[in-house]
Amino acid sequence: MPTTEAIHQAISAMPDGAVFSAADLRLAGTRAAIDQALLRMMRAGLIVRVARGLYALAGQSVDAQTVARAVAQKTGERVGLALNAELNHELVVPTSGLSRTVKAGGHTVVFRQMSQRKVQLSVTPKGRVLLALWSRGVVNLTTTEIKQATADWLQGDVESFAGLIPAWLYAAIQQSIAPHKSVKLGLSGPYDWSNPNMRDDVLIAKVLEKHKFDDVARLCFYYGIPKVKRVFKRSQFGPMTRACVTRMLGNINKGLSALEEQASA
Repeated sequence: MPTTEAIHQAISAMPDGAVFSAADLRLAGTRAAIDQALLRMMRAGLIVRVARGLYALAGQSVDAQTVARAVAQKTGERVGLALNAELNHELVVPTSGLSRTVKAGGHTVVFRQMSQRKVQLSVTPKGRVLLALWSRGVVNLTTTEIKQATADWLQGDVESFAGLIPAWLYAAIQQSIAPHKSVKLGLSGPYDWSNPNMRDDVLIAKVLEKHKFDDVARLCFYYGIPKVKRVFKRSQFGPMTRACVTRMLGNINKGLSALEEQASA
């Protein structure tokens, strides 16, 4: 089969907007014959050159990410997906190669050199979220930003990226998405909404201050009455609160003692 005809068949089998090089057509003939055929097709207006050594069918729309992948395949470097939506025909693409700007197919592709870990992160939506958080840095990143970015994440989502992100970011996200102690204990309200890492003593004191019986009882079941009493003893409450909590703790203690007696009978 003549080289030109073989090239026509190979190109027609490619998806719309595909970008190809002479290497992609190596089965069509010798390299010299392929280069000559491509030159003739370009002069005839059948194909257009979108970058050095890269071509596309004339009249087809070629997106910047396709150009980026084609450039990467040609150079052998590894690239990720764009960090941002295409804006003004410019796309920033993470790469394992050198940082540079390539104008191709009416687009400007900015290849930004990054570590292999960052390039790998950029190939998935959640990975790109982590990459954006990482770029904020340990000093500038806030808990609010983490919560907003990972609001619908499950515990296992961040664990799957543990080997790709720095330890400080992994710990910060784990703390952010971990269930609050008030949820874990089944308390009636978010006593620790402002601080998911609230110390146990502080949480106990807050619950005692509100002195809702069911919540105080859950504290006693979870932490034990002795610990709750110790926190109560050193906390500063008003007379009415102290009297109410004292009565609650006495009743809860009696109830737990009765249960223990029944269990041992």
